Amino acid sequence: MWLRELQIRNFRKIEDLTATFPRGLTILVGENNSGKTAVVDALRLILFSSREFDALRITESDFRDGTDFAPIEISARFTDLDDEDEAHFQECLVDVGEGRFEMQVSARISFNASTNRPSYKMWGGETEGGALPSNHYDRLAAVYLQPLRDPERGLRPGQHSQISRLVDSLTADEQHEDFEKIAKDANERIRNLPAVVDAKTDIDTQMASVAGSQLAQETELVFSDPTFRRIIAGLHPEIEGLPFWMNGLGYNNLVFSSATLSTLRHSKRLSHRSILIEEPEAHLHPQLQVLFLRHLNSVSRDPKSEVQVIASSHSPILASQAPIDSIVAVIETTENVATVSMSEIQMDDKLKKKLQRFLDATRGELFFARRILMVEGIAEALLLPTLAKHAGGCLKDSAVTVLNADGINFNAFIPLLGDKKLSVPVAILTDGDASKVGGKPSDAAKGLKAHEATVPNLAVELSERTFEHELARSDEIRPHMVAAFKVLHPLKGKELEITVQAAGSSDEKADAFLKTFKKTGTSKGQYAQELAGILEDSSLKADAVPEYIRSALAHLGVLKTETDSDSN
Repeated sequence: MWLRELQIRNFRKIEDLTATFPRGLTILVGENNSGKTAVVDALRLILFSSREFDALRITESDFRDGTDFAPIEISARFTDLDDEDEAHFQECLVDVGEGRFEMQVSARISFNASTNRPSYKMWGGETEGGALPSNHYDRLAAVYLQPLRDPERGLRPGQHSQISRLVDSLTADEQHEDFEKIAKDANERIRNLPAVVDAKTDIDTQMASVAGSQLAQETELVFSDPTFRRIIAGLHPEIEGLPFWMNGLGYNNLVFSSATLSTLRHSKRLSHRSILIEEPEAHLHPQLQVLFLRHLNSVSRDPKSEVQVIASSHSPILASQAPIDSIVAVIETTENVATVSMSEIQMDDKLKKKLQRFLDATRGELFFARRILMVEGIAEALLLPTLAKHAGGCLKDSAVTVLNADGINFNAFIPLLGDKKLSVPVAILTDGDASKVGGKPSDAAKGLKAHEATVPNLAVELSERTFEHELARSDEIRPHMVAAFKVLHPLKGKELEITVQAAGSSDEKADAFLKTFKKTGTSKGQYAQELAGILEDSSLKADAVPEYIRSALAHLGVLKTETDSDSN
């Protein structure tokens, strides 16, 4: 049985949100303060019984501003129930047709202004009724690992340590005496050591001299209470022969998380096991982040001991390496907080696999972006920041994420964009690939441009021919382009300079530059590095930047438009 859907109303900044979770692993991603923690805390309110020692406490500030303390409403749907699940949760079942049932549990939290305290009501099923059955949580197990957690505290010996819990879950009742027999034998052998016998005798002698023979009581020296609970409470991990407190935070975080997952997997017969982890990347370097993610995915898909893993993350590494269907993006708009579940987006399997391959660490920033500028290659990615500056804006100040699509792989990203998907402003800069200025753009370019009609947050801007050709059409930029070329090709650069000067119009000069540029097989990345350095120190007028680039920047809000000026 796994959690399929969560509905939240009037909780913190969330007005009305429905999140859909895939089976197994879920990675909640989004920028800071987008609402990820609110989603996790709503899950805690539903998944944890009120008796749980780390249950969330609701305060006045948790009620949505401007609603006069409208009740917080949370509802969760669980699916894939077996016969035993249906029997246990019979008061919470919802008929979904074709002989199938789902389990639904809901909560309403109201605020009493006179007592300044919240009141809770929980029920099962679609219709609000009585209190939730007292045995509801007997078959639900959930663990919450908070952000910036202290793994050393969780590994420290004690009855509630994760190591103690794990050993307890792996030990049958009849095996308790095996632990106790060993401890009793050890106690007996230690008691008979000469130093211990002498110490005991000395204490008894001193006690007798103080209290007298009638009141003095005999003392025993033992190194441990030989009961099962006390024995496992004293266990703690050693790594490479060193105690855990000598490890770094990152490795202890892995040990602690692994012990927690193992405890859940080996718990007794349960209908649902889940672990909520905020920032699983905490204290881990990139390689360990990826390895830990793979482990979480493996645990969540083990049919023998399935654990639903829901993790919230700020790491573009995790976002890029996670299975694409496990990603649930949390997005804050001007009006509300929404989620986009990648598993719910209709996409051709071949295209989805292509997208998975292209989501490397840099492209993983797609899910954290407020504005996205997609470009064909490294040259545009290197040059656009300085071009934006000369045009009168700044990509960083405008929170624009530049996404290099490596050629023309924009089609892999298009299905993620639009209403009820990734709805942030997106601009695509691509080559028109016409044979000449004023000619017809390529079919691929026209097909990409056509997506503007169906994706309202998308603007596709085309160069006439190529990016380099479009820059070379600018009379202000072209001399700098020739200078950068001369750095890489001193002799051919001088020839190019003469050829370009001899050409007639700006378009002809650009043609001459592009012809030589292609003929020499110049690396676009290396050339863009040189040109970016030269342009960074130059003074250009805003209109020197090609118009199609300025249009894309205006769509993203990097440059003010006439409409913006009028509104001010």
